[in-house]
Amino acid sequence: MTDLSKYTSLRVGGPAKKIIQVSNEAEIIAAIEQAGDSPVLILGGGTNLLVSDKGFDGTVIRISNNSVKAEVDACSGATLTIGAGEDWDTFVQTTIDRGYAGLETLSGIPGTVGAAPIQNIGAYGVELKDVFISCEAMNIQTQELRTFNKEECDFGYRNSIFKEEISD
Repeated sequence: MTDLSKYTSLRVGGPAKKIIQVSNEAEIIAAIEQAGDSPVLILGGGTNLLVSDKGFDGTVIRISNNSVKAEVDACSGATLTIGAGEDWDTFVQTTIDRGYAGLETLSGIPGTVGAAPIQNIGAYGVELKDVFISCEAMNIQTQELRTFNKEECDFGYRNSIFKEEISD
């Protein structure tokens, strides 16, 4: 068993019964299916996470699918598709390096892109909802994929629908 302290920013946490490292959507889906009825903990950057020294008696799925794909249109700008495991600050730096504007004030926020919509991250008057179009998410219980547009995410101050139980 591996201590989760190796994967959290606070460097605390006991052993996990099982840790599965995944790097693409197919592996994420397979890991969730493989976990079966076992409790599941989805882990990105391990920020804002405090794990007991007793550990986690279930399957930890560590997401590290790092990718940034861009569709660029001369009139409307760029639409980016980002892997959930992409480090947020690295992603912001990538947008700056490519000459895309809008995320500069969100630099320095710890965590991953996949976690950003959950809390509607923000800084200096800019929130994720200001630049967000949609995200694809999986309901772990039903294993159904669903795309949520900006309105369906019901963003509020450091809040979103992802902090609630979703019925469909």
